[in-house]
Amino acid sequence: MKHSRLFIFLVRLGVRIHVALFRFSGGRLLGRNTILLTTRGARSGRLHTVALVSLRAGGDYYVVGSWGGSDADPHWFRNLRANPRVILEAGPDRIAAVATEITERATYDEIWQRLVLLNGVYRTYRERTTRHLPIVRISPLWTNDAHGKRVPMRRRD
Repeated sequence: MKHSRLFIFLVRLGVRIHVALFRFSGGRLLGRNTILLTTRGARSGRLHTVALVSLRAGGDYYVVGSWGGSDADPHWFRNLRANPRVILEAGPDRIAAVATEITERATYDEIWQRLVLLNGVYRTYRERTTRHLPIVRISPLWTNDAHGKRVPMRRRD
């Protein structure tokens, strides 16, 4: 499925609105499963931020590169393939993280089922395309605070 220019324009506008609402509300207006993911452009080197539905499990976040069932991978997924260091925003927190694609079949199938339960539209997206919809694990990077407690690395930029 190839998207029209109008569709792409509307998606980009929607992304900007979602990002602004998320940051304005500290993540409260878009639902507890919404995160912001900032990647560095593979070609441009510029930072790009998108709002994504995520599954949180074991301290990690999982997202689907669905792009609405398009035959092309979403830009954010192509960007993190080039540079897996990302910024994760969950609620009011900005956290340095690393993103990795789930390639092990059993893990993919388990996480896929949980993501579909969270957001059933993923099943529809999978039916729209012959492309494999990638699942990405976003793992916060950790450090120790002044008291030796393990805490996520905060981003201030």
